[in-house]
Formats: sequence, structure tokens, C-alpha cells
Amino acid sequence: MMHRLFRPAILFSVTVLMSQVFPVRGQIIFQHPEDMTFIKKELNSGFKFNLSPEGEEFFTDETFFQLEQTIAVAQLFVENRNLVFLPSRQEQWRFNIEIGPFFGKGLIADSSAVEYIDANTSPAGLRGNAGATYSSRFYWDNRNYTMIDLSAWGMYDLFRNNADGTATDSNNIIRPYKDDSYQQKHRYGFQAKAGWGFGRINPVNNFATAQWLLEKHYPGRIFSSEEINAVAREIGLIKHRRNWRTGHSSDVEAQLLSEFLNREMLLLPPVGIKNDWVTTELRPRYHGRRVEAGPYFNYFNREPDFVYGGFIRYEHYKYRSINWNQNIIAQLSYNGYKRDDWVTFMAAAGLSRFYSFKHEIDFGVRYIGGMIYKGVDDLQPVRHAIIPYLEYFSQLNSKYRIETALAYRLAGKDEFVFPGPELTLSVYRSRY
Repeated sequence: MMHRLFRPAILFSVTVLMSQVFPVRGQIIFQHPEDMTFIKKELNSGFKFNLSPEGEEFFTDETFFQLEQTIAVAQLFVENRNLVFLPSRQEQWRFNIEIGPFFGKGLIADSSAVEYIDANTSPAGLRGNAGATYSSRFYWDNRNYTMIDLSAWGMYDLFRNNADGTATDSNNIIRPYKDDSYQQKHRYGFQAKAGWGFGRINPVNNFATAQWLLEKHYPGRIFSSEEINAVAREIGLIKHRRNWRTGHSSDVEAQLLSEFLNREMLLLPPVGIKNDWVTTELRPRYHGRRVEAGPYFNYFNREPDFVYGGFIRYEHYKYRSINWNQNIIAQLSYNGYKRDDWVTFMAAAGLSRFYSFKHEIDFGVRYIGGMIYKGVDDLQPVRHAIIPYLEYFSQLNSKYRIETALAYRLAGKDEFVFPGPELTLSVYRSRY
């Protein structure tokens, strides 16, 4: 039975090897240590809508509670994103606060020694979310590093339950059940991972920006990787001086780049570069590969409350051209719990297409396989889930952004993920 879980892993490995057969332009993206430097700090605020399936389960020897519902949330949010990539360390941290109304539909099954409740529910109320994440990779040399990853989150719901169904008592007498009471729900959790890794992944935004600007404003001329990297380093120096609290001037930055091209590259100052400069703030796009492994634990104030184990993760990002990026990710985890342990395998493959350096479309598929492990002599069936996804990002102008994400969780009723569609739409103002 165990080999069934690793079939997707074997197929995934073959896919990874085959993906290396396709040719890629012979560019050396990171020629010097300073090419690995990328710093971006931004404060975003705006509106977000999310539609997704949710659920909870709680089991004891005498009772069980099961909730499955689809929830739509419309929230105002504020978030602070920070990326600091240096030759010796890579750090990312993020804080977010969200608040707004929500509504939904679902099913409740609640069983105890007294009665069994089976009801439809359509909750409506107010939801608040807050979260913080931090990750760090410290490099001992160019390829080897230690890592730590911390995250914490909290959610508070104040809502009217709006449940309608039946209740069956211990004598099998069925009566109508209705609950229109106001309730509150508080959920929180945190996760910690640590480990060791080999390899390096770096943002290539500055390199892609340099290549795009040079090819657009100097058509017909062929630039070497060294020349593109020189312009990318200057772009980095200009953007790294920014402070999101005080803002920056796109006119001044575009003028500084024009002067560099004229002074160091002996090129005529490009016409209209300012209009292109303000649209070079795409989300981070990466290049490189790494493998990391280590222990982790996860706490949640509901079942399963405390999970611990180990993981091994592989990531491969490739910058193929100005218009294309690809990514391949795989992770194998062993999860220990007070009742049963389980093994999960996750794999994802996707492509990113960029249009006019203002718009980005991501598409791909994720696979999740899992198996409850009670012992070598008592292996459980492998459960599968496939999640195709489509994402869109656009820079409306120098300040406003729009992000959408659509995914569909193809899974059975008793799988490791809740099946159904997931939609997210965000419109926000960015200060950087």
C-alpha cells in the first residue's frame, strides 16, 4: 500500500527531469554577489473578497461534531510585506489585518449521548483576521544554509447561526431543530519550522526589468548578460533607496537610470522611459533551486490541536524569458498526532506569463496525496486531491493593483482537503 503514495512522487520526478530537456536562453543571471541583492518593502491597503469551503471536525469516544460550509467574506485589509535578499541571508516577513462581513451555507452534524442534530446552516456576521509570518535563511557559503520559518494567525467571528434541521434524542424521537442565536468563534494557531538546505532561489525582477527596458528602447541591438546585469544592478541601487513612509519620485528614478545608460553604457537617453518605469513593480519572480529538510510543529486551538513531524521540500524556479517563468515544487511530510500519524505528499507545477510588463497570469496544478499511518501492518488507503488554479495580477497604475486567484479542489468527501471552488479578488493601493 505504501508504494501507492509514492507513485505521484515518481511521476513528478520524471516530469522534473523532462522539464530540463527544453532549451532556455543562455543567460547568466547572477554573475556577482551584488546580483543576489533584492530589497522591497511595501504597505498595501484595500478591499478583498474570498469565497472558499471551510470545515471543522471534533471527535471523542462519545461525541462528534462536524461542520462543512462555503463562506464568502468581503473585507478591508492592511498588510505590510518585506523582502530582504542578500548574499549572506534571505528574510521575508509579513503582517496583515482584515475585517468585514461574511455569510455562507453549510451542514452541521452534532452527536452526543443526549441527541443527534442534523441541520442546514447559513451563518452571517462579522469576521476579523490577523496574521504574521517570518522566514529566514542564513547562508554559510554560496549554497548551504540553515532556515527558520514562523507564522501565527488568529480569526474572530461574531455571527448569527441560522441553523434549521432535525434533532433525534436517545429514544429515537425526531423533532424540528432551529437555532437563530448569536454566537462567536475564536480560532488561532501557529507553526514553526527549522532545518537545513542546499541551493539558492533569488528574485529576478531587476534582471527582467533591465532586459525588457533595453530590448524595448534599443531594438535590434543585442545585449550580453554582463550588460544586462550591469543595468539590473543600477536598477536595484535606485529602488533600494526607497522608503515606503516618505514615498519616491518616479521622474527622479527614471532620470537616474537614463543618466546611467548614457554615462556607463554610452547609449542615448531612452524616450518615454518614465511611463515604462512605473510599471516595473510586478510581484517577485524567482530563479534557482533548493532542497531543504527539517522538523516542524503546528498548533491549532481545535482538532487536530498539536501536530509535529518532519519534512523535505524541493523547489525549482526558472526564468525562461521576459515573458515566461516556470515553477516546480514538491514536499513530503510525516505528521505525528496523539491518535494517528499520517504521511502527505504535495506536488505543484505552474507557468507564469507576463504581458507588457504590467500583467501576469499564473496557471498550473497542485496534487496532494495522504495516507493515515497506524503501522506497517495496518496501512490505510491513499487519499488524493487535485487542485488546478489560475491567477491574475495587474498594475492599474503606479499605485493601484488588482489580484485574482481561482482554484477548484477536486477531492472526495473524506479527503485531506475540503472539496469545492476557491475564489479571491483583491484591489488595493500599494506604497513602496
